[in-house]
Amino acid sequence: MKSVRFFAFILSLYISKCQAFTPHVVNLPNPLRPSYAGATCRFQGLSCPTKRIPSRTNANGSSITILDARRPLLSEDDLATPPDPKVIEAVETLNSNNVLASDVAAKAGISLSQTRQSLSALATLTRGDISVTSNGELLYSFPASIKSALSNNSLRYRLTSFWLEKIWPNLFWAIRVAFGVFLFISIAVIFSTLLFVQTGGGGSSDSDDRDERRGGGGGGLGFRYGMGDFFFDLFYPRTFYSPYYGYYGRIDPYDQRQMREAERKGERSGIFEGIFSYIFGDGDPNRTVEAARLREASRVIRENDGAVTAEQLAPFCDVDDPDDLGEKFLVEEGFVLPIVSQLGGEPVVTEDGDIIYIFPDLQISARDEEGSDMLYGYEDQPEEYLEEKNIEFSRNPAFGNVAAAALGIVNLGGAAYLGQVLASPSLSGVTLGGVFGLAQAGYPLLLAYAILFNAIPLFRSFYINQMNTEIDKRNSARRKWKTYLEVGGTNIRRKLEAAKALKRKMRRIGGKNGEAIVYDTRDTIENLSKKKEEEEMKRFDELLGDS
Repeated sequence: MKSVRFFAFILSLYISKCQAFTPHVVNLPNPLRPSYAGATCRFQGLSCPTKRIPSRTNANGSSITILDARRPLLSEDDLATPPDPKVIEAVETLNSNNVLASDVAAKAGISLSQTRQSLSALATLTRGDISVTSNGELLYSFPASIKSALSNNSLRYRLTSFWLEKIWPNLFWAIRVAFGVFLFISIAVIFSTLLFVQTGGGGSSDSDDRDERRGGGGGGLGFRYGMGDFFFDLFYPRTFYSPYYGYYGRIDPYDQRQMREAERKGERSGIFEGIFSYIFGDGDPNRTVEAARLREASRVIRENDGAVTAEQLAPFCDVDDPDDLGEKFLVEEGFVLPIVSQLGGEPVVTEDGDIIYIFPDLQISARDEEGSDMLYGYEDQPEEYLEEKNIEFSRNPAFGNVAAAALGIVNLGGAAYLGQVLASPSLSGVTLGGVFGLAQAGYPLLLAYAILFNAIPLFRSFYINQMNTEIDKRNSARRKWKTYLEVGGTNIRRKLEAAKALKRKMRRIGGKNGEAIVYDTRDTIENLSKKKEEEEMKRFDELLGDS
């Protein structure tokens, strides 16, 4: 028994010694909380943030110095998938403070589930804060400069942004210019080789220079130009640096503010880019149509207090022509399922057998009534139905496309004739010298380029006509649904009345009249403990009062 007590005494001494000399354990903040305030350290030319941890005082009064916890040079955050760019842009527009998932989804035009995931990732990577309301809603707060914070904490975002903003626009601009330049090179090489062969090899360097000048002079095609530019470019071909020109860029054709800004800047392409535009077009103007669809649907849902019918959403869906539905009209409502699933909708069946779709998540907002309009970015009246944009063959003027087509035909004719000349018996086994030898060896490439130059626009023309026919058909169907909704009918009016009975008032979170915040990651442990004690004392007093 004495040996057991002695062992316990020795063990207690050992534990007390360990407590006296072991540094105080620091629980690092949650990754969603700000972990540092701009402090940096330098290590072999690399910059990494540090956590500012104050010194602690031990129970015996001795001060313990704690080493700063350094952020790894390559952490999980550096490799994590960055949030959706639409979410980042929406959060910046909403001023980064007290951001709610429903507001961001309505602004960005993406699903609620994707918005929540992106906001969580954004909060982690930017060391943002999260507040919890009494009803369990999450409010996000982010640094003033979100993109800077992302760049500091995510290597993947930094590299992606550098590629998309610096490398790819300039590389793609160079690719477009190269297509136009190669056309002139092809024409110059083909016809200079023909001249060399037909003159028995007597072409001099002076004649080659004149041929090159004639090839270069063909660059004055008036792409995005007036006639004055055209005559100037006959003697001095020019190009404009426009890496974001056309629908390949970052402009959303369904965002009125961005379109006005693009018109104000007056972007224009150069003569070489115009040739690329003739061959491949200028991108898809409907690449953001899904975001526009959800954005418009969110606006309609909120304007109708969170309860809508399928007919109210039909002008923004991919619907069939109501005149072709016959008995299925006002019965088949499967076209609303994508919107309902992405925006958290719930179908409710009325006593009359009608289906009303309610969206409780969209009836929660951190914006006041005056700030709700900024969610959708309208400068004009909102659209009454979703009108898809027709795909343009090219944004060049008609004269530019005709001139490009003429040059392509000339190039193809020259390439075909050069093939006959090179295959003639007189040149059998003969290798041309100098640059013309390269033209002879690279003739298959010249011929392939000439054929594709004319074949691709021809194929695109048929394809675009077919696509525009489908787009016009969908737009016509949406207009008819809007007309039926405005004219109404017994069934439609009954469903609209049922939707009004299920409407919900918008819940405002934050601010003076909003729901109370019960937890905030910015609070310290001491404040949280104090609040908890106050709540327990208040509850204890209430129990005493009841007794």
